[in-house]
Amino acid sequence: MKYIIEKGSPNGKKLLLLHGTGGDETSLLEIARFLNEEATLLSFRGTVQESGMNRFFKRNGLNQFDLVSLEEESDRLIKAITSISEEEAIPLEDWIIVGYSNGANIAAHILLERKITIKHALLFHPMSLGVDTQRFSLSNKALWLSVGKYDPIVSEEASDQLVQQLKSRQAEVTVTTTNSGHQITMDEINQAKQWLNEH
Repeated sequence: MKYIIEKGSPNGKKLLLLHGTGGDETSLLEIARFLNEEATLLSFRGTVQESGMNRFFKRNGLNQFDLVSLEEESDRLIKAITSISEEEAIPLEDWIIVGYSNGANIAAHILLERKITIKHALLFHPMSLGVDTQRFSLSNKALWLSVGKYDPIVSEEASDQLVQQLKSRQAEVTVTTTNSGHQITMDEINQAKQWLNEH
């Protein structure tokens, strides 16, 4: 997988960036630097192409997800994160995922469906993918999610379903709702930064 790693200060956060559809490994760098200017950044490019746009897993239409691709690409991403973490001597549990849209969706899926030691995530405009097969506790996980009240892609039902999936497994979930659509707003970024400072 293509990726960028930027070393920050030893005291900075460790932010793992997963872009939205059509983005790449540079898309969230500016936001991440704002969230924590001393952070070490690890940013991936999704390996799936959809009409020339990068994604982290296939879909067969808007919100029609290819679940085989989702599972394969989840494993591919975890393998890459684990390998780079070992090379850089960064414990997996030190990473905080920062995901947007498609990137936020695969991040939430990994936390729900894989026993991974990453504990924290900032998820901008995620939704449930309808997969809920595991029952292990997520009581050691803390997640911040943003929801746009007028989001044309993520329905209130789809975001609520994800929140309930996480909470039913004892995850600590903080939800920020804004009067916006699917784009990331400055209001969300500021609230994400405040949450990050407390974790």
